[in-house]
This record gives sequence, C-alpha cells and structure tokens, in this order.
Amino acid sequence: MNIYCIACGVFRNNLERLSSSLPDGVEIRYLEGGLHTNPGVLRKELQLAIDQVPREYERIILLYGTCGKGVVGVSSSHCEILIPRVHDCISLFLGGTEEYRKQFSHKPGTYYISAGWYEEQVQPKGKKSNAEFPKEYVDTTDPGELLKRYGQENTGEIREFFNSWKKNYTRAVYIHTGERNSDKYESYARNMAEKLGWEYTRLEGSDNLIRKCFEPRPEGDDIVIIPKGRKIIFDPVTSSVAADTDDSVFHNLEDRFFTEAGGGTPDQDSRYSLGLGIDAGGTYTDAVLYSFDESRVLSKAKALTTKWKYSQGIMNAVQSLPPGKLKEVDLISISTTLVTNAIVESNTRPVGLLVMPPGRLGVDEIDHTPTRIIRGRMSIDGTVLEEIDPEEVRKAALEMVTSHGVSAFAVSGYGGSVNPELELQVKEQIRSATGLDVCCGHELSGSLNFYVRARTAVLNAGTIPIMEEFLSEMRLVLDNEGLRAPMLVVRGDGSVMTGSYASDFPVQTALSGPAASMAGARHLAGLDNALVADVGGTTTDIGFLEKGKVSVCDEGAHIGSWKTHVRAVDMHTVGLGGDSEILFDRRLWSIGPRRITPFTWLDEKYDVRDHLRTMAQSQERWEDNLQAFQWLCLSGKEPDFALTPQEKRILDALCDGPVMVKDLGILLCEGVWKALRTARLEQAYCLIRSGLTPTDLFHLDGRLSLWDSPHMGEYFSFISQISGMDDLKLLSDLKSLISRKGAKALLGRIFPGQSGEDQETLLNRGNSRATIQVKMSVPVIGLGAPASLVLEEGVEQIGGTLVLPEHGDVANAVGAVISRVSVSEQIMVVPTPAGFYKLTGIAYDGEEFREMEEAEEKALQLLRESLWKKGREAGTSSRSVTISITNRIAEAAGGEKLFLERILTGELEGVPDLV
Repeated sequence: MNIYCIACGVFRNNLERLSSSLPDGVEIRYLEGGLHTNPGVLRKELQLAIDQVPREYERIILLYGTCGKGVVGVSSSHCEILIPRVHDCISLFLGGTEEYRKQFSHKPGTYYISAGWYEEQVQPKGKKSNAEFPKEYVDTTDPGELLKRYGQENTGEIREFFNSWKKNYTRAVYIHTGERNSDKYESYARNMAEKLGWEYTRLEGSDNLIRKCFEPRPEGDDIVIIPKGRKIIFDPVTSSVAADTDDSVFHNLEDRFFTEAGGGTPDQDSRYSLGLGIDAGGTYTDAVLYSFDESRVLSKAKALTTKWKYSQGIMNAVQSLPPGKLKEVDLISISTTLVTNAIVESNTRPVGLLVMPPGRLGVDEIDHTPTRIIRGRMSIDGTVLEEIDPEEVRKAALEMVTSHGVSAFAVSGYGGSVNPELELQVKEQIRSATGLDVCCGHELSGSLNFYVRARTAVLNAGTIPIMEEFLSEMRLVLDNEGLRAPMLVVRGDGSVMTGSYASDFPVQTALSGPAASMAGARHLAGLDNALVADVGGTTTDIGFLEKGKVSVCDEGAHIGSWKTHVRAVDMHTVGLGGDSEILFDRRLWSIGPRRITPFTWLDEKYDVRDHLRTMAQSQERWEDNLQAFQWLCLSGKEPDFALTPQEKRILDALCDGPVMVKDLGILLCEGVWKALRTARLEQAYCLIRSGLTPTDLFHLDGRLSLWDSPHMGEYFSFISQISGMDDLKLLSDLKSLISRKGAKALLGRIFPGQSGEDQETLLNRGNSRATIQVKMSVPVIGLGAPASLVLEEGVEQIGGTLVLPEHGDVANAVGAVISRVSVSEQIMVVPTPAGFYKLTGIAYDGEEFREMEEAEEKALQLLRESLWKKGREAGTSSRSVTISITNRIAEAAGGEKLFLERILTGELEGVPDLV
C-alpha cells in the first residue's frame, strides 16, 4: 500500500528514529508545530497538504490528535485517511490513550515535555522562541512598557492574567521516547519544575501507537480510518474524531411504519371456548366466566381480597361461579397486585447483585446489599474493554448465598443494554455455581441508565420466588376444583403471558390490575378513544385509551418509591374508592385515602344490634371524631410476629366478634381509645377496621346492594346526630363531596401537574373576573361497582359524558381473560468512528457494515427472529410484526447534519395459543 504521512513537526524526532522500521516508500511531510493553537489555521493547512498528495497514494496518515478540533472537517477525495484516536500528541508520545488517562487521573495538572516538543519550541500562535523557557512560562512582559500604555491600576491585572496559566499545573513531566541525547531535554523539564515549584517526573514513553499507524491493517479503537470522500468529525459521545455519515443515509430519513404478516394466529379468534378471568385487586377479587364463542360474560362473582393469602380470596370468588360451567373452562387468566404490593411493602426476597459499572464506582454508591463489583467492563457503545473472571463470579455468588441467604441474583453491566454479552456470561456462571434464578438488566430494559436497569433487575429477581410460589399455589387450588386449564398472567401493559414467562419476569406484572381494567374497558364499551376511570375499593385509577390502544409509559413505571424501567400502563391513581374512609374530625368531613371495610359488610356478617343500642343510649360518651365509632374485628389471619401485651389483649377482646373502637378503649385503655396500638395488626391483615364509606352511602339511597345490612340506617342516624346535621342533608353533602373529589381526580389526569386551586377554578366555572366553560372531547368510561355513584355528577361538572358498560363492575377480570399476548423489541443502527455501521441493543457478534442498507436489513432480520422467539415464550404462535423506523439526527456547529442512530422498534401481537 502506498502511504503518505502528514505529521506535526513535534513528531520529526520520533519518525526519523523509526525510519528504518517504517514501510518502504512512505512519504512524510511535516507541518509547523503549534498550529493547534489556532484550529482554523491548522484545518486550512491540513486540507491544503491533503489536496497536494499525489493520486498514486492509497492512504494518508495524519499524525495528529483532535488538536482543538483543528482536524475536524478535512477530507480526501481520492484515498482514505488514517488518524489516531487521541486527544493530542501527549497520548502518542505515551503509547496510547490508556496511559494518558492513567497519568491524568493521577495528576491532572501536568505539563508535558518531549524531545520533539523541545526541538520545535512550540509557542502561542505557532511562534518559536530561543528563550531558555517558553514565553508563557517565564514572565518576560516589560512592566515599564505596560505602565506607559495601561497605567498603574491595570498593569498588575494584565501581568497576573498572562501568568495565571501556571496555577493550573503542579507537575512537569519529561517523556523519554528513546532519544540518545536525553539529558538536555530532561534538564529542561527539571529546571522548569524547580523554578515554578512543581513536582518533577520522568516517564518512559512508547512508540507503539505511532508504529501502529503505519501497519497495513491496524485494528482497535485507537485508530480511525476515514473512507475517501468522507470528512473527519468530532463525535461528542466518545469525545474523539470519527468519520461523518455516508450521505446516502440522509436520502431516507423519513420515519416508517409497516406491518409484516409472518403467519401464526395474530387476528384469528381464540381457539378456546370458555375462559375464567380473575382479578385480585387491592380490595376485591373479581371472577368472570367468559364465552369466547359468544363474546360475552356468562357469570361473575366478587369476594374480598385476602392479601395474606391471595389464593384464598381468589377461590372464594371462583367457587361462587356456577360449578357446572367451571368444569368447561379451557383457559384461565389472572391479574394480580401480588408483585406491586411486595415491592411497595418492601417484602421482596433477598437478592445478590453483581455489577460491572462505569469508571471506578464503589459499592457504597449502589443502594443495595449485598452488592459485588466484578471484573468486566464495556464502553457506552457496547465494546468489551475487559473480560469477566468466571472464578470471581462463582466465588462472589456462593459467598452471597452462604453469608446473606440470597434466593435469587441480579446482574447489571454498563453498556449491557447495547451489548448484553458480559451480562449473559455472568448469568451462566451464577446459574452453574448456585442453581438459583438470575435476572439480567438488559432482559427487562433497554435503558442506557445503568442504575435504573440495576434496580429493575433487583426488583425482578426479588419477586421471582414470590411469583413462583403464587403460581404453584394457584395451580394446586385450581386443580383441586377440577380446573386444569392452561393459565396466563396479565402484564403491566395490558397484554398476557404464560405462567413460566411470568415466573422469569414477575416485575412485568406490576400494575397488571389497572392494565386489565383498561383492556376490559375497551372491550366492554367498544370505544377506541376515551378516558377510563376504574373506581375500586381503595383507589380510582385513571388512564387513556387512544386509537384502540392502552396508553402506556415507555420510560418506566414508578412503583412505590422505586423508579423502574418496566413498560406499564400510564395511570393516574388517587385515594378515592368505594371503601374509602369517611371521617368527621374537628367539625370537618374528609374522604380517603385510607381504605376500611364498609359497615354494610360488617352488618351482614355480624350481629351488631346490641352495640348500636348501647351507643345510642350513651350520649354522654359521644365524641366528634368518627374514628371512635368505627369497628374492629378479626380477619382470621394469625400474626407472624411477637405480640406486645396490648396487642394480645386486643386479639383476645375480639374473639367473640367485632367491638367498637371507643368501647375497646374503655375496656383496655381506661377510656382513652387513641391509646390503642392497632397499626401493626392492621398492616399485617390480622385485624379488619370497619366504618362509614361511600359504599354505605350508596346502600342508604338504594343505588347499591352488595350486602344485606338491616342496621345501616340506624348507624348513619347516629353519625348524623354526632355531626349535628339532618340525615338527608348529611347524605346529600357527603355524596357531593365524593363527586367533587372524583371530578378533581379526572382533572388531575387530563391536566397533569395542575394545582388544587386550578382544579377548584375549573369546577367553579371560573371566578369573579372570568367564566370558564369546560367540555371534554372524549367520553369517560366508568368501571367498578361504585363508578356511577362516584363519577356521575363529577363528569357532568367537567363537561363530559359518562359511559357505564354492562359488566363494568368486573371489567378487570374481563380484561384479563380477553387480553392478547404482546411483546416488543428494539434494535439500533449506529455509525462507528471508522464510518461503518453496527447494531446495538441485542446480543450480536459485533459485525460492522459498510452500507446502511446492509445494517438495516440485518437489524430487521434479528428483530423478527427475536420477536418470534419472545412471542413463543409468552404464549403465541403469531409471526405478524409491526415495525416502526425512526432516525436521530443532530446538527453540528457548522450546520452540517450528524446521523446519530436509526431506531427499529418491533411489536408482535397474537392470541395465546401456545399455553
């Protein structure tokens, strides 16, 4: 290969010494050292020199660094350009960027001297000086001349400015690169350090990187080859030089969206006949029998959710369905708050976290125990910088099992979402050593945020044993009922997956209840665009249906205090439900956010006549705090912690049935009911608290009939007397209070971030200065048994239309059974510094492509194959995929376009026919 080298003059000494080892016929031209101080001049001189290179040369070597971006913009029309990927000449003298970074980390303020630098005597603006030291380091400014021109006041500041650069340095270094007469160069550096009070160091340099530039086929990240006709650009991601994008890329920058029919059963009706849909919500568990043949609900049932043992509440609901029909069920689908609650309540299993972080991150910077930082490093673009140590991984995993009792593992590595190679290697070693479940960050999230992926992986790993235990228990109890149909689990984005897939990725079931309700709303109401409000027992969940799709949050769901990167339904949740606590305290009424059990439920289950009679007769003991007149009863769950003496007395006192809180205070705390300590027992679901709720109000006015409650009127009259209000007036005021809170909840979803004052203004249709008319452009679908009661007046207040579909009270369970399998995948095509293209976001062998069309074709192939594989694992044979292609383009300072990446996003959807 004919090679022409254009080099900065500082390398003359090195290249002359290496001349005998350079390829035959290499032509070298030196440009004046110091041109980097004026990048514009350097760029102009380089381009002129390149244009003068004879046509017979096939490669031009630019022996320069980035040099203040002075090399940016140059190109050759007839041959390729090779340039080292370094910041400046110091890295070349030291043998590469790695050694330079090491020295910079040790002593950032270092002034470097080499033989080439000395001989060139580089000065500001490229001027040479014969002074003993550079002008900028010896103050040669004539103070008399300064005084004459600028006066006494300005002279000191001017001299200080010209000498201020010295404050940035604390060390002088002589880089010895093999020159024989090194004494004069080293003496020069040593004298500089002594005069300025700096530390002095001698370093042995290396010609390795300079030699590498002259190899026929140099490999590695420290060399960039710019194809002919392409310009050198500055890549802000890697902070180094790279090749600009092939102009052909910009000929096809329009975003594209298309569907490929690949076979399977994407749109075919379900092959199942009768489905059992189950939703274990925060308060109630719903169950429905759904006929796929007739597309309708055949039967439905409700039961209280038993959070201490979900399967118990589920079976209470299932057993209320017609037993004859249950035997015909051929598909079961469940949505559950199991994982959400485990995360919110910090009740996940112990997880060992192994990380391969960026830089020198310490264990104390990762908020998880136990965590081990292991070998294995990757750049942000997915290039492996350091391999893992299998023995280190195995030892760390076994030690975590022995010392910390971990029951699952999480693995996360910097750059893992771009190239998961190292994460997968660590996963394999852990499984081989321990036999336990292992979750990798890239399997759950494509986010580049290393910390978010690590936290998401920990949450997933910590809930794997919980999900496995739940599904195993569910399988057992369903089998006992003769229900041996295949079982699906609802994901947080409203799609479904097989039980085995849910066992591997349980964190994806977070928020599955709200997601199922959205799917049920779409199916039951037959609307593609709507605001959906699911009024449950504890909360109201509000989200949007847009173009027939559930609105999801791709950036990741917040679960409790955890920020995850789990794709989930985009919901706004408020503490307003049918079982929200209604309180009267200090002459003020409030609703929620705490959930209690309705009095109507208690009244049907227990005989409370004597308690009510005693309460009515003891007016001298009345208080204006309604909490005193709530009830406590046993749930049937035994506490799994050591009881305090008072907690034991409370449980004993409730053995014969419910007791009013005020009476329990008289019995156990000398009449001071506020001294009762029931929080632990209630949080552990050992005690049930019952009192006035919206559900009770709707029983009173005859609009709801969940339980037979003969004494609800008597209990409410007593409450009215306490508040000093008439029964009818109080009932009307409380229902208006509920409606207003419901309207505010809807406004909170329509206008995120709106203040309470703004909401009041909208509901009041303005203020004294202006009138506001509010009109919703989409209908509101109300779900849940109390939906019409909670939302009707509020929807009217904000100019909306309320749609109450048939079976909306069990929409979650309907959504669970009619949902489809859906999986997604994303691959990016990114330019390399050398001007080629590579694929990121998927495990791949790292092959690079010369043309964008080649890279995109390969990306599409891998995208389809990955989606088909994921779809089969999730439970569908569908091969029909929808693909969107978008491009990220930036504009450089000079106005030219910079192609950053092409993003290919694929989705596959189909009926669950492989469960």
